[in-house]
Amino acid sequence: MSFSVAPIQRGDVDSCVEMIASTLGDLSKSYYDKNVLKNMIQGDQVLTLVAKREKKIVGLINTSLLGFPRIMFLTVADKRSAQEGLGSMLIDRIVETIKKKLPNSKKILHQEFADSCGAIGLFSINGFKIIGFIKDPVTSRDVVFMERAI
Repeated sequence: MSFSVAPIQRGDVDSCVEMIASTLGDLSKSYYDKNVLKNMIQGDQVLTLVAKREKKIVGLINTSLLGFPRIMFLTVADKRSAQEGLGSMLIDRIVETIKKKLPNSKKILHQEFADSCGAIGLFSINGFKIIGFIKDPVTSRDVVFMERAI
């Protein structure tokens, strides 16, 4: 693995927004526009870590810091990076960073569409437990709520 992971920089924002929008597909039209995504990945109440390989962005993880920290986006851009464990590395890094930044936080939350079996599996093998379900009112899809102690 040859990834560098660091907090998002101003010059990374547009590329990160494009990466997130490409993974959301039709959901990006239903929920988000690019300005909303920009606000979700930068600011005082969010933490976004960007993974690069040879100066090219290959993944990111984004957490809202309001209330309990909540992972909003985890995106890995290519199959090679996924196979090399970038998703797990990003989860580990965000947990480490939150421990330092918010030492009184007891848990981190995440929600995922129930049909996203790969994502649910990734979070599960990285210590997240399913704590509940709900039907999304916009898409009518089932959503799984997960948490992990930190």
